[in-house]
Amino acid sequence: MILFDKKYPPIMFTLMFVVVSIIIFIFFKNNPMSVADMNVLLFKKIRSKSIKSIVTKKSTDYTNHGATYVVYGKDSLPTHTGWDEKIQIGDSIIKSKGSLKLVIQNNSKEDTLDYELNQDEVLSTNF
Repeated sequence: MILFDKKYPPIMFTLMFVVVSIIIFIFFKNNPMSVADMNVLLFKKIRSKSIKSIVTKKSTDYTNHGATYVVYGKDSLPTHTGWDEKIQIGDSIIKSKGSLKLVIQNNSKEDTLDYELNQDEVLSTNF
C-alpha cells in the first residue's frame, strides 16, 4: 500500500495526527466538566487570594457569557448576579486568604457575601 511506503512518512504522520485529534475532540465534547468540578477550580483560585482594597470598577465580560466582575487595584473577582446591587464602586472589599467569604463595607452598611452559598451559578475562572 502506498501510505506505508518509505517515501510517504509525512502522510502517515498527518493521518495519525488527524485520527488522534478526532478521538480527543470526541472525548472532551462528550465529557464536559460538571458544575461541581468547575466550582472546585473557582474556589481554589478564590481561596488563594487575600484582599483588602477598594472596588474601583464593576465590569461585565460579554465575550464570556456576560460574566460579572468587581475590579480592585490591579486584580478582579467574579461576582454572582445577585451581588450586583450589594457591591458599589468605592466600597471596601475584604477577604482573608483561605476564605470564600467576601466582606463589603462602606459608611452605611456591611455585607458578607459567601461564594459557597451560590454553588448553582457557575462563575468564570478566568480572572
